[in-house]
Amino acid sequence: MILRRLYVKKSLKNTDNGFEFALKNILADATIVKPLEISVDDNPIPVDKVVLITDSKIISNKDVSESNPVEFSLNTTVTVRIDGKRLDQGEHKLLITGVTKEYGRIKFDVKDRVE
Repeated sequence: MILRRLYVKKSLKNTDNGFEFALKNILADATIVKPLEISVDDNPIPVDKVVLITDSKIISNKDVSESNPVEFSLNTTVTVRIDGKRLDQGEHKLLITGVTKEYGRIKFDVKDRVE
């Protein structure tokens, strides 16, 4: 599936307060207009625990909306930080669902490892 190419391989890592991964847009300009839905190993992550970090803004996932979108232009990277939960070492399955102004609902899953 082409959407899996958005995920930056080997970007999954624990942080001091949780974990993070990166998405890089190599497909086409897009505008995220609703909070991302993220599950790890089939466990949904509460939207208020997710922060999106771009070159130009840091926004709580719960605040993403049509009036407060996240620009996901071609060749930009968004770091997705999840606070409050660290991951065990090993492989994890991430399911990412979003809504863009240009393409509607997008959904894809990937597997990555925490070393």
